[in-house]
Amino acid sequence: MTGTMRTTGLRPEARLLLALAAPRWGAANARTAEEWLDVTVPMDWPYFLDQALCQQVICIVGRNLVRHLPGNKAALPHLWIYSAAYEVNSRRNRSLFVEFGRILRALKQRQVKYAVRKGPSLCALVYDDPGIRRMSDLDILIERESLDDAAEILTDLGYAQGVPSATGDRVVAHERKTELFWAVHLNNALPFLKPTSEPEVRWFEVDLCLDLFQKRSAGSVEVGAVLSRARPSVICGEPSFALSPLDQLLDLCLHLYKEATSYLSITQGRDLNLARFIDVIESIRVTPPADLDRLPRFVRDVGAEREVYFALYHASLLYPGAVAIELLTELEPPDRGYLDEYGELEGRSRRWDQGFLNRLFNPDRWMELPGPSSIPTT
Repeated sequence: MTGTMRTTGLRPEARLLLALAAPRWGAANARTAEEWLDVTVPMDWPYFLDQALCQQVICIVGRNLVRHLPGNKAALPHLWIYSAAYEVNSRRNRSLFVEFGRILRALKQRQVKYAVRKGPSLCALVYDDPGIRRMSDLDILIERESLDDAAEILTDLGYAQGVPSATGDRVVAHERKTELFWAVHLNNALPFLKPTSEPEVRWFEVDLCLDLFQKRSAGSVEVGAVLSRARPSVICGEPSFALSPLDQLLDLCLHLYKEATSYLSITQGRDLNLARFIDVIESIRVTPPADLDRLPRFVRDVGAEREVYFALYHASLLYPGAVAIELLTELEPPDRGYLDEYGELEGRSRRWDQGFLNRLFNPDRWMELPGPSSIPTT
């Protein structure tokens, strides 16, 4: 990531976190980190730790503290928490790679057309150290007509749709209202789960996605066309398929926008996190220049101007220079008022009182909401 971060008005803990949460370490990160790790600067370390967790960057922070700032260990209390998070996540991801590799191998044997989305694909193709990014599940894009085959494969491998039981040893079926809501409103099947005795994982989870766009979205893209553009890649140790660079950027921006503006995500505290913006920035970094030149037209063709500009604009606030000014200018919509709105998924848009940067680092932002989400959680 490049550029000087626009952190005017932010707490020192947030400024330090932005500097330390760098997948690719540089001199600017070192200077900023050393400035705020000065023992004479008062810091709220419990808040810093909480933010490292909430922003899902504690693994990156742990790697960078140990590898790049060994002389500053005394300034940050309980350094072992951060380094342990990195080491444990490295082991966790290795376990996930083994399990997810079995699924990808089975899909290939069954000749199911698919592309891997988000976590496993990013760890394999974007990040040079998979231990710095925490994966939660295996996201797979498939055509709707492949759903039965994919579900049968997962069932044969011990997966079931539902939620963890109270004892954590089996999967309990969803309530009927949840099944109906997902079928009508969401673009993916209910998640498939499988319990495991591995302490770093506990549950394997697979998400079968049937469309990149949400059903309320104005845009659309034909899934068959997306899969036809998928690039052969080695993911989780298996010959596999990843989204094309432009489809990957589109997918990340659509997901970021959905989570950032959903009542359910806001109430659960997972609407905004630094890790999603880092995913976008790092994916831009590895996208060929010729593809980036085609991005504005591609975005307009599929009707994703709002979502993509939302993601890239806010990423540029955090990391100026990481998104080309020319690209932002070409993507900029006539009305940017929606950038501070939420609730579109539920059909009841409202406007935030807080600005983006302060909201990102405010764990109590959900208190602005007038009421709960209408999306069932179980």
